Amino acid sequence: MLVNVPVLAQQRSAKRGVCWDEKNQPLTDAPIAKMAPGVAWLYNWGVAPTGSPSTLGTSLAFAPMCWNGDFDETKLRQYLTAHPGEVRYLLAYNEPNLQYSAGGAAMTPQQAANAWSKVEQVAADFGLEIVAPALNFTGDKVGGKIWEPFAWYDEFFRLVPDAKVDYLCFHSYMNYYSAVNWLVNEYFYTDKEDDDLMTTANRAKYPNLVKFMDDYKTAHGHYPKMFLTEFCSWSNNDYPYQAGITRDFQIDQMVQKLQKLEQSDMVAGYAWFMANPTGGANSHPYMSIFQTNTASSELSDLGKVYVYMSSFDKEKYYTTGETILAKDYIEASMDEQVPRVRPNTESGSDIPLQVEWRSGSWTAYQVNLPSDGEYTLTLHMKSSQANDFRIYRNALGAANKKLDTTLPSTNGAWQDVKTTITLTAGQHTLLLYNMGESSILLNSLRFDTTSGIRDVRGKKGDVTADGAYYNLQGRRIAHPNKGIYIVNGQKVVIM
Repeated sequence: MLVNVPVLAQQRSAKRGVCWDEKNQPLTDAPIAKMAPGVAWLYNWGVAPTGSPSTLGTSLAFAPMCWNGDFDETKLRQYLTAHPGEVRYLLAYNEPNLQYSAGGAAMTPQQAANAWSKVEQVAADFGLEIVAPALNFTGDKVGGKIWEPFAWYDEFFRLVPDAKVDYLCFHSYMNYYSAVNWLVNEYFYTDKEDDDLMTTANRAKYPNLVKFMDDYKTAHGHYPKMFLTEFCSWSNNDYPYQAGITRDFQIDQMVQKLQKLEQSDMVAGYAWFMANPTGGANSHPYMSIFQTNTASSELSDLGKVYVYMSSFDKEKYYTTGETILAKDYIEASMDEQVPRVRPNTESGSDIPLQVEWRSGSWTAYQVNLPSDGEYTLTLHMKSSQANDFRIYRNALGAANKKLDTTLPSTNGAWQDVKTTITLTAGQHTLLLYNMGESSILLNSLRFDTTSGIRDVRGKKGDVTADGAYYNLQGRRIAHPNKGIYIVNGQKVVIM
């Protein structure tokens, strides 16, 4: 069995954060410890935590927020002074284009501009980066007008053209991952859709915002990156609508949203809404990180997935003999073929999550192999029937197909299943594809040099191993050249 492996072989994502509501529960060290393996930061819509956690700032970073223009500057400065070097970001106003009744700060761009110098001064005094006011999509009227995000930002940058903003900021309760992907990758940065900022029409309609964007790109080489500081599936306007959101739907969409957020170069950070809603994991729409809203609560199923899911670490390549946790894929199929990431169901295993390859699902992993040759792939898996299985190297497509096989049924038990694959040396992205009709549960995998093969790293003819050399047809070879031979019953590779 593939057990006793580190929980996080990948680096923890610096992007991944949570919203914590201290009106529901003061922040303490116990929930911080449960979130810390995969969550890097949090905020509480305030200038300082109201609880007294000793590990905030070390296990998890804290991001204070200037909720509106009347934020407590004295308390904020006191917290920053008492925690030097622990805070990097200062979050500006919360949903100024929403009414108070909807949870917004209800600030017109003029009101925001009037108070902006206080935000900039605190940031300058403590060396903080400023995250712009967080805008949501709304039909609310603020100051007698509906402010959609482009219009609000455009007027704000007209009033404060030299505003020291380091990041843009949004909230999204759109149900599907595709909407979040569009928001963070296209909405501000492309002209693909009519409502993208960089269309000719919108450049003319929002000249102050476009000037800010273009000036930032000139100075930094790219458009300003963004934060998504509230998100989950909770929309009344998108199928399957709020009432149709189930636990599985929320988790499956979250898994895909995390993949897109982690992979986007334009996302600097994101925070799941929310860690601790009043009703806990049983409250609709089932987005709680914790099972109950108590200090001693364990993570919910969704929380376990959020904390331990892949960080999509492109720097990590697995070597032979190294266990790969199934959850640590760097690409995956989407939509109806999304691999279902859930808490591990194998009794006694310390691996936190499993992946369910449904029919048509695939996940991809990065490996670095030492030499050309045959490798053993060990899958620690559970299935109820045999399934067709395929591996692609670097991309889907007939030219990249490396293995076609059938994975046997494990009769509903967790087992190691082995198959062999021939690969070349070097770095590869391997796509493991369930082409069968039933699901496969997987919690880990490993590539090994095929049993009995060892490298003799010498020149042609420079072999000092004991015993006679035979080729694969059984003929004795007096002066072995580069190739594969049998010596004392074992395969030997001469490089």
